[in-house]
Amino acid sequence: DMAAARGLTIVPPFDHPWIIAGAGTVGLEILEQCPQATTIFVPMGGGGQISGVSAAVKGMRASVRVVGVEPVGAARMTASLAAQRPITLERSTSIADGLLTLRPGDLTFAHVQAHVDEVVTVDDAEMIATVRWLFHEARVVAEPSGAAAVAAALRAGLPGAVAVVSGGNVDPEAFAAYI
Repeated sequence: DMAAARGLTIVPPFDHPWIIAGAGTVGLEILEQCPQATTIFVPMGGGGQISGVSAAVKGMRASVRVVGVEPVGAARMTASLAAQRPITLERSTSIADGLLTLRPGDLTFAHVQAHVDEVVTVDDAEMIATVRWLFHEARVVAEPSGAAAVAAALRAGLPGAVAVVSGGNVDPEAFAAYI
């Protein structure tokens, strides 16, 4: 109502072409900065980031695998892909609060179906261990949501893998406990 009254445009946080296109620049930067990349791991909430990254990567270099990563307790895309339609979870639970969307978007679901090679899940313990690893080994402060893709990449142990770390908005007390 407020947007209509003030003549504003509402852009949803993930299920919108502008968001997807903006996220596509991450995929382009990865290909430019890491031309040897063979697999790219991307964290997934509502799917905007992975939609853009996967469309850009597959458009430029189709041979690069794109893997979506979501928390075990919020595996909405895994359930949706199994059902072949967007599914709404009844609830989600994880320390990865940035990835707790209950339903993928319609646009993002279509992008994932078309461009993502695989979707995997990581549990909270893996994300905590990866937050700790990122801090001690890479000197990166990441929230659990941002560490999810790295957790999956470390578990896979693939040469030429790249993981998107997207989020450093972590509560200081929680971060101290993680590291």
